[in-house]
Amino acid sequence: MSGSTMKGLRFARHGGPDVLTWDEVPVPVPGPGELLIEVRAFAVNWADLLERAGKYPGAPEPPYVTGHDLTGVVVAKGPDTEGPKVGTRVFGVIPRGGAAAEYVAAPANQVHPVPDTLDDAQAAGAAGPYLTADAAIVTMGRLEKGEDVLIQAAAGAYGSACVQLCRAYGAGRIIATAGSDAKTEQVRKWGADVVVNYTTTDFSQVVDEVTEGRGVPLVLESVGGDVLGRSLDCVSPGGRLVSVGASSGRSSDRFRLHTLFDRGISVSGFTLGKWIEHHPELVRPSITRVLSLFQERGALPVVARAFPASQVADAHEFLADRRSIG
Repeated sequence: MSGSTMKGLRFARHGGPDVLTWDEVPVPVPGPGELLIEVRAFAVNWADLLERAGKYPGAPEPPYVTGHDLTGVVVAKGPDTEGPKVGTRVFGVIPRGGAAAEYVAAPANQVHPVPDTLDDAQAAGAAGPYLTADAAIVTMGRLEKGEDVLIQAAAGAYGSACVQLCRAYGAGRIIATAGSDAKTEQVRKWGADVVVNYTTTDFSQVVDEVTEGRGVPLVLESVGGDVLGRSLDCVSPGGRLVSVGASSGRSSDRFRLHTLFDRGISVSGFTLGKWIEHHPELVRPSITRVLSLFQERGALPVVARAFPASQVADAHEFLADRRSIG
């Protein structure tokens, strides 16, 4: 395949979905420790939108092939490469990007065999949200069985994973927020006990009422801005808040040190891509737990909508307009 070309999704400048183009680019050659994967499906997530808009810290300058979450089939191996055999269907998150293409070269330790319980679309959208959710709940959130949890933006990819995993891991009451009545209905079906339409109701008041003023031991937050600020008010004394992003694109102006020591709470955050690249040992337990759940059908990735490659700009708009459920 040396010297061959393929289609890769790039943008020559930052901007809206209209800057995305399918360009002719070289097929990558897998190096030592890498696999060449024929991509069957890739997911669009908030990192992709922020990179395209020029708002994602650490992203390379365009043009480059975008995309991080994928499923595909191993078609070749680089020198001295262990891992999945040629012909194996795999899924994973590629922090350096390149997944939105016909082929991608990726480190063998960043992809994993796909359980037969998932189709290609489900698998492409599973790794990022579910590995992030598991790490937030177990590794950083230290969820104990029976503990109440508040999950923000629970109708999205990460939020829906959090609801399913919290239920599977034995959480107490799951209080969740979503942005429409249709979304709240779906979140309830996934296993949430109390669901708040945050466009019409103050979630902090609901948490206060449901917990009789105690708050919840764990908050899973990914919105940022005012939502993060008000989420701090929902953490019970000695509780934890885990932040994995800011889909609103804004930082909270309410965070103060006295919030931590006055109430004895802890706030932590992480980025899955950084862990995959620099601390893979922190991700391995999540991989084991999530793959086991998928195999046992204890959790099932929710595909909001599948788009053909020719409509990738529509997929970006669909996500940006917050129309997706799952």
